[in-house]
Amino acid sequence: MADDASPAAFPAGLRAALEKTPGLACVDFTQLGTAQVALFYRGPGPRSAAAVRAVEEFLRSRSGLVVLGATAEAWRAVPGFVPQILGAVPGGPFAGGAAMSVINLYPHPIFAGVNRFETTQPMAAFGQLADDAQMIMEGTAGEDTTPLGWVRRGAAGRLCHLVPAESAVLQDPAYQRIVVNAVRWAAGRPIPDARPAVQRTFMPDAYPGSIALTFPNGPGVCIDPVRGGINTIWDGDFVDLRPRWITKQGAPARIFGEVFYTEKAPQPLRLGSPSADSKFRFRGYVLRDGVPEFHYEIDGRDVYETITAQADGQGIVRTFRVGPGARTLWMNFEPQTGAEVTTRGLERDGAVGSFAASAGGQFVIEIRRKTGGAIR
Repeated sequence: MADDASPAAFPAGLRAALEKTPGLACVDFTQLGTAQVALFYRGPGPRSAAAVRAVEEFLRSRSGLVVLGATAEAWRAVPGFVPQILGAVPGGPFAGGAAMSVINLYPHPIFAGVNRFETTQPMAAFGQLADDAQMIMEGTAGEDTTPLGWVRRGAAGRLCHLVPAESAVLQDPAYQRIVVNAVRWAAGRPIPDARPAVQRTFMPDAYPGSIALTFPNGPGVCIDPVRGGINTIWDGDFVDLRPRWITKQGAPARIFGEVFYTEKAPQPLRLGSPSADSKFRFRGYVLRDGVPEFHYEIDGRDVYETITAQADGQGIVRTFRVGPGARTLWMNFEPQTGAEVTTRGLERDGAVGSFAASAGGQFVIEIRRKTGGAIR
């Protein structure tokens, strides 16, 4: 991780919190090219031509970027940074400089280990977030709201911007934890204590009451308990639930990232034959160490499914535990252009797989994104 080593520019207390974090090593600005993540307080400020070129080269390197309290003035030396990379338009003081009254933290691994973050300090206003910018922190003063934190993921790497950056918050342990987590996230590293996020909501192209599941380092999964299968898997962060939480109506939750797997046919799990008219019932789910285990009944036969993420976040592992039953359990597979599907414990024959053990047992389906695979 690289930061601005100037004591006048980068807060010493925050740097100390970063340096004592296992797995993170800070280098100064002159070693920017060796860092996985650059952390800027406000921005690079006035720099020599060579230093500006180093910043621009880093921004093109597909590395991670964390910015605290960005200002247009501090990024003046890097043309286009604020609208193109930061992904927002800065304005004047939010709510005329009024004190913050409420700060909402939306589901994201950056907030792992942080139950709440509060400050009454005035904030700068930012508007016109880029379409791919996911707001993860929102502030309120009176009746007005403003984004206080957002993330972006793309070909240029990962970016996190946190608007709060005044002196008092820099000494707040909760804020320091958020910044440390943001650095880890921007580097694509695991975040301690981060757990999968699970939310039952209204998802795109799914029945109401579907389940959004996102793992700390990806991917995201939509499970449709009415259709009886996985509707989509995407490479990205958790869905944007804010519109649903505020209005309880309107458009479905928004997916951030590229979808690389889809299913549409009803009831992929059937009993007796691949085309049997089986009765599918979703019985609910429980969390085991933060990971959901789903319970289905197929014509009365119990099936339990646990979904976990592959280590690099590029796919999932579906582990099915099947109760006893006389008839064969069948799984129908749909053709995929953006993902590879492999199985263990199933007799696979093209687009169908069968599990014939009458005593029950287990089978596994792995779904992995193909290199460059995306369907939208």
